[in-house]
Amino acid sequence: MAVAVTLEQALSRLVREGELYEQLPEGRVRCYACGHRCLILPGQKGICKVRWNEAGRLMVPTGYVAALQLDPVEKKPFFHAYPGSRALSFGMLGCDYHCGYCVVEDTMIATDRGFVPIGHIFEKAVVTPDEAVRIPEGVQVISAEGASRRALKAFRHSYQGPMAIITPYYFPPLRCTPDHRIFATKDPSGGTLEEVRAADVTPEHWLMVPKVVSLQHTGLSYQDRRDVPRYRETDRWFLVPIRSVAAEPFEGHVYNLEVEDDHSYLAGFFAVRNCQNWLTSQALRDPVAGVRPEEVTPRQIVDLALRQRARILTSTYNEPLITSEWGIEVFKEGKARGLTCSYVSNGNATPEVLDYIRPWVDLYKVDLKGFDDRHYRKLGGVLKVVLDAIRLLHARGFWLEVVTLVVPGFNDSDEELRDIARFLVSVSPDIPWHVTAFHQDYKMTDQANTTAKGLIRAAEIGVAEGLRYVYAGNLPGRVGPFENTYCPACKALLIERVGYHISKDLLTPSRGACPSCSAKIPGAWAG
Repeated sequence: MAVAVTLEQALSRLVREGELYEQLPEGRVRCYACGHRCLILPGQKGICKVRWNEAGRLMVPTGYVAALQLDPVEKKPFFHAYPGSRALSFGMLGCDYHCGYCVVEDTMIATDRGFVPIGHIFEKAVVTPDEAVRIPEGVQVISAEGASRRALKAFRHSYQGPMAIITPYYFPPLRCTPDHRIFATKDPSGGTLEEVRAADVTPEHWLMVPKVVSLQHTGLSYQDRRDVPRYRETDRWFLVPIRSVAAEPFEGHVYNLEVEDDHSYLAGFFAVRNCQNWLTSQALRDPVAGVRPEEVTPRQIVDLALRQRARILTSTYNEPLITSEWGIEVFKEGKARGLTCSYVSNGNATPEVLDYIRPWVDLYKVDLKGFDDRHYRKLGGVLKVVLDAIRLLHARGFWLEVVTLVVPGFNDSDEELRDIARFLVSVSPDIPWHVTAFHQDYKMTDQANTTAKGLIRAAEIGVAEGLRYVYAGNLPGRVGPFENTYCPACKALLIERVGYHISKDLLTPSRGACPSCSAKIPGAWAG
């Protein structure tokens, strides 16, 4: 009989000793792959959860991909690098920022011994060297399917930001971070349940309680009142109507669990997804979440890129910094066969990792999320680290482009946008700045969508502060001239775009020189 192999077991053999670390006394190691610079004790993992200390050696991922996609280079986005070229993007698993699947301390969790506050589960769990992670002993929680499952880990970290408040009938409100997935439906007659982000739950949804949890345990009681809609039943669940949804500011500790097999549990009596176990949720962005790793060699990746007529290899999807050893294995093969190599990154870098990748990485995109350190600390990062990385990237000669997702009410004030633009000008006015539109399918999305007017305003601020190349993305055909590249000297149109489509390119044939006035336009245009 074949034995099922868990994802964690599969990944545990796809490793090698890393290069971006320092050995310290008592078997400890210091990792330099990202700005956290984790000090990792023997047997423990770093914040990313995919780099760990094995008897004084730092083990890192190698030999697989969990995402592979062919895209136009403009989608990365790089607008000053080989316009119209194809980029083969690959990703592994791992993230160096916090998980967003969290609830407040007094949230009741259904266990095989009754309901217990999640804060109590964390406090009673076995302490580990990582202050944010503990191991519950003998804790069995009830999953969304009503099964008893082992709680593998309990997490606690500081959070400052919006908290979703979902108030059902019959029950106390459920308070959780906006990105937490909740099982719900808009069809109480027995329609398919969906995983809905907490920020997207509406009074039209119905929340799920598995029938294995008796009504007496939940305290659910129905009174025949016209102003209170009755809960519904299917063969497997109670479906509970919602009275209201709201949001409020929050600052303090939040908690989550990792649960075996089903990766779900009952929070505030309702079925929710767990923190997405560390190998999937913190590892992959939504387009590839849940994909098992596919073993592959660098040569096979490069062979595929060349068969698909790609010019560029891109390490992306997860945070490429924390899998840099594998990325460089692939890039060495790619560079030897004429490919350009790039990173699409959150910019949480160290000088050590940038020096390590510089011989092999040509293009680097940084996601600059704003200019408020509180926003970065909420995600588990530090703004200064990202700003320092941008300076280092430019000084070391990477071709650098910067993207800011403009979120209404979050980072779209004139002051904050102006601060970003002024900072980039202080590094180089030739850095392309992409201001992109926020849509409600992005993470942390309890705000309104970015309008074309708001995006144009952001782009105009960048131009007014002295940036020579400012682009507005995600709203093709609606942002006027801000999809195109113009000569800053004579204002001639050089590259005309609609979304990712190039309709006119006068720069590549002229090897980056304006045909009208011969001014050199920074970027990678030919060769």
